[in-house]
Amino acid sequence: TKNGIPVRLSDVATITSGQQDIYQAAWFNDQRTVSMQISKRADANAVATVEQIRAKLPGFKNLLPADVEITPVFDLTQTTRSALNEVQTALLISIAMVAFVMFVFLRRMRPTLIAMISVPLSLAGAFVVMWILGYTLNTLSLVALVLCIGFVVDDAIVVTENIVRHMENGQPALVAALTGVREIGFTVISITLSLIAVFAPMLFGNNMIVMLLREFSVTLTAAVVISALVSLTLTPAFCGYFLKLEHEGDKTPGRLERALERFDRTLHRAYESALNWAMRHRRLMRWQPIILLAATVGLCVAVVATAGGTFMPEEDIGMLQADIVADTNISPALMAERAKEAAEIMRKDPAVLDVLTLLGGNDGSSAVGNSGTMYIDLKPLGDGPNDRHESAKKIMERLSKQYDALPNIRVSLNLVQFLGGGGSGGRGTSYEFQLISTDGDDLQPWTLKMVRYMRTLKDLRDVGSNFDQVGKQQMIKVDREAAGRLQVGMGMVDSALYDSFGQRQVSIIYSDINQYWVVLTSSKADSLSPEALLNLRVRNAQGQMIPFSAIARISPDISPMGIRHHNQLEASTISYNLAPDVTQDRGVALVNQAAIAVGLPAGVHVEFTGQNQRLQQAQNSGWILLGAAIVAMYIVLGILYESLGHPLTILSTLPAAGAGAFLAMLVTQTPLSVMAIIAILMLIGIVKKNAILMVDFALVAQRERGLPAPEAIREAALVRFRPITMTTLVAMGAALPLAIGFGVGSEMRQPLGIAIVGGLLVSQLLTLLSTPAIYLWNYDRKVRKQARRERKAAKRALKAATQAT
Repeated sequence: TKNGIPVRLSDVATITSGQQDIYQAAWFNDQRTVSMQISKRADANAVATVEQIRAKLPGFKNLLPADVEITPVFDLTQTTRSALNEVQTALLISIAMVAFVMFVFLRRMRPTLIAMISVPLSLAGAFVVMWILGYTLNTLSLVALVLCIGFVVDDAIVVTENIVRHMENGQPALVAALTGVREIGFTVISITLSLIAVFAPMLFGNNMIVMLLREFSVTLTAAVVISALVSLTLTPAFCGYFLKLEHEGDKTPGRLERALERFDRTLHRAYESALNWAMRHRRLMRWQPIILLAATVGLCVAVVATAGGTFMPEEDIGMLQADIVADTNISPALMAERAKEAAEIMRKDPAVLDVLTLLGGNDGSSAVGNSGTMYIDLKPLGDGPNDRHESAKKIMERLSKQYDALPNIRVSLNLVQFLGGGGSGGRGTSYEFQLISTDGDDLQPWTLKMVRYMRTLKDLRDVGSNFDQVGKQQMIKVDREAAGRLQVGMGMVDSALYDSFGQRQVSIIYSDINQYWVVLTSSKADSLSPEALLNLRVRNAQGQMIPFSAIARISPDISPMGIRHHNQLEASTISYNLAPDVTQDRGVALVNQAAIAVGLPAGVHVEFTGQNQRLQQAQNSGWILLGAAIVAMYIVLGILYESLGHPLTILSTLPAAGAGAFLAMLVTQTPLSVMAIIAILMLIGIVKKNAILMVDFALVAQRERGLPAPEAIREAALVRFRPITMTTLVAMGAALPLAIGFGVGSEMRQPLGIAIVGGLLVSQLLTLLSTPAIYLWNYDRKVRKQARRERKAAKRALKAATQAT
């Protein structure tokens, strides 16, 4: 009231309905929209959560007006579901290829089916372990199941092949089963324990790569352990009671079986000739692991130098994210026009399906913003008329060129990834780092120097920093003494300024089914000049209206939008994208080059964050994991064989696998990533099996049958040639669908398959010759050492006898 006369709100204000924050807006394609972002809890299943939300949408629509639509956009679980389906398809293809390889070498259906029983049993056991530990079926765990097909069937192949061999030598099925499993049991246990030793280091630690691979390792290890149990129990039981040779009695082998048998004999004779040559030249063959180790290091350097290194391979999941940044002094209305202009360019691209544009910041703040974000769904990748025919990266490059021509606005595009993600600076870029000041140096000049230099490098794009967000400010300096005399507190000043320029919730109106916020704004907030600030009035403690000019003065200033700190030290953030075909490690090298070129002082240093930090962690911990796996496997094998030399003979197969993996990556220009490190770890577990099969057979032949070492290792190589070849081809068949790469998310899985196929191919060709030669060379060394001891003992005895006489 005024002088007792009621004053209506309509007399002094305009009341309208609208959004809660007038400075934020959203558009879906070209229609105004209200966006809602939903995130699951940490322990929730993403796919199940989205399915439940989608099931509720029809009910929500009944509560809305008829002209309001609900459209799900930027649904990552759609891509997750597609990727999981593709991995399941790869799983079925792997099983089919494994069965085919086994049939080719065993030449009979029954032993093939008996060996294949271990696959569903091992997978089922792995699912039980995952359920007990609370794991989910995700991309990594399903990839582990695909690759473990080649692992879990190994033990069954070795046992079944050994039983079939004894049956071919005339033993009845049950006797052959008992003899075969007794003969091969220790070998299976050795293979399993050494494989567990490979993945054991991944169960401990808290860095990024260990936590990422823990579920992968546990799933794979569980499947392998269960397959060993199945191979030592159910497989020989089935062989003893159901296995028989199809051509027993009067039945003659079929044409296909005879052809496969001729192929087997031809392959065996070729290997025997090569083996004889390798054993005669064992002094030469002993250098093979050393040469291959040097080749592995050289090929690894070549891969990093040509294909590069990255934390995770870039995936095409059909989604892009764009960050829109304008001048800091831009008005909300003009920023909305610029954002709609950027969205229109995006919508006109033929590969784009939907565009969601958010204006006013994506952090939920109500401050006036000079930034916006676009979330883009691309059309499915395919050959159909309504599909896109280009990769997301090419589309992003094409759009970036169009956005570069826009004045007064910067649009940074970024690929959305399942794993890895982009930087955390909120600038729409993939990579970032920080400049940290340890002695109080002003970071702004050094940051701007770094940005200017990095923008001259053709391999970097969208370079920017938090100091780009520098704008004009009006610093209101309150004379506290004058304010105190006039009984004006700082809280009163803040309230008066916020009421004049900000948005304040003053009430809530509750209805039967809804509630409405009452938001107070000033109609002159967008039109007041800085000088008009002094004409504002603030109510003091006595209720009097005091002009600002009586207690404050205004001075213009230019300052960054915010000040960043890292571990209580002043910091600045520089973000960037990479040009096409430039790898992440190349970007890191360019950043270090820029730091040297601008001459950063001793008190300012570079610290990588986000994707770059994860890359460095992966590089450091990856090699540590490889070393720990090799040491753990050596210890386990040393305990099993009670020897220091035989584990080295077994581990001599590893350089061939490493050389093959890096050679395949070099030929296909596959960057070194976490997935490639996983593949090399798996190769360590697969390849040493070949040597274990031969060494274990040779030791038993020497110990129980008294065969000399040359005959024992030769017989071991020839007898174990077929199961070694089978298990290697089976593992290659399981990895081949991943190496070919098809479907959504194949870019992440492909390095696994490429490295495993290449490593197995090279190691199979070389270790079948080098392992017997190295085993025999070690035997020759022991013989020579024993002969020297005997000669020295004879000389000492002769000398003692001479002195006695």
